[in-house]
Amino acid sequence: VKRKILFILNSYNFMSKKLSNKFSLKKNFDYFNKKDKSWVNIFYNSLKKDYILHKNYPNLSKILLGEKQYLEVLNKKIEDFKPDLIFVSIDSDKIHKIVKKYKNIKKIIWISHKVNSQKIFDLKNSYNYLITDNDFLISESKKIKFKFFKMLISSPSILNLNLNFKNFKKRSDKLYFSGSLGNDFKKRLNYLIYLSENFQIKLRIRNLVEKFKILNYLNSFFLKLIPNTANFLYKRKILPLTNKLKYINNDEIFGKDMLDELKNYKFCINIHSDFDQDNSINSRVFEALSCGCLLFTDENKAMKRIFKKNKHVIYFKSKSDLRDKIIYYKKNIGISYKIAKESNDFFIKNHQSKARIKQFKKILK
Repeated sequence: VKRKILFILNSYNFMSKKLSNKFSLKKNFDYFNKKDKSWVNIFYNSLKKDYILHKNYPNLSKILLGEKQYLEVLNKKIEDFKPDLIFVSIDSDKIHKIVKKYKNIKKIIWISHKVNSQKIFDLKNSYNYLITDNDFLISESKKIKFKFFKMLISSPSILNLNLNFKNFKKRSDKLYFSGSLGNDFKKRLNYLIYLSENFQIKLRIRNLVEKFKILNYLNSFFLKLIPNTANFLYKRKILPLTNKLKYINNDEIFGKDMLDELKNYKFCINIHSDFDQDNSINSRVFEALSCGCLLFTDENKAMKRIFKKNKHVIYFKSKSDLRDKIIYYKKNIGISYKIAKESNDFFIKNHQSKARIKQFKKILK
């Protein structure tokens, strides 16, 4: 008899723009499934032969059904589906509370973002196992004997990428960055401002922040109190007041749309969050390599154990170091292509989602 697994997956508000209340929850989820190329969703679609699966996106359900009903729908799904295992990739206290009460179901949570020791302890009370790629979270889990598995994230291999020198040369010379900003991304913000002053750059930033925390708190307050007015001010580039990146920033895209765009750029920029620094490898690394980009990334001990300097990625130590390396590789497209091609081959062989899912299946067993 096939085991049943319920996937409860994370999503962000910007991902829900094309969802519609005119359609059923299932139809909206099916549409989202076609767009979602995150590693967890790749795993979900790849495991259908071996398991009986069901999936829920709580944040999407909340938008479509409302604050109260989305929790009722999830609770009813667990009771009707009766899964043998629940896999969760969303950090929500309301979801954790629902999951906690099902004592006879095995529960696994994936988490990699910044959390404190108390949060890890609380998660242990709701879940049997933790999966993470972050060495700090592993260290904290060991202290409280929270059972864990270490697994790096991944990205799908791009079909028909056709990565050759002729096509690589045709790609845009603009630097490409997509990702988030926030209180844990001070270094990232400073680098992006510097790059925007020295190079042409394509930005797709989520959570454009102020330079000062007090202004961020005020903006968050406005978004909760008068969301329509606050969003209007962001769209008109009035907010944030102190971040000039707003003038060149584009709306963030995700999944298939983001990968389709990224593969049209030669150069991709990555800066890890303060929390990830030296502890884990973020998703942009794998996405850039899957798209055949030359990746410039900050030095990171976790990365350097896997990706070799000037063979798979270009590491930088400072703003001036990054500037000099960008200038060099822009002038030497042949060398840029050679590294991009070798890193793409290395990614396909070792780190694409199809390779990573073998490890995930072992965890499930």
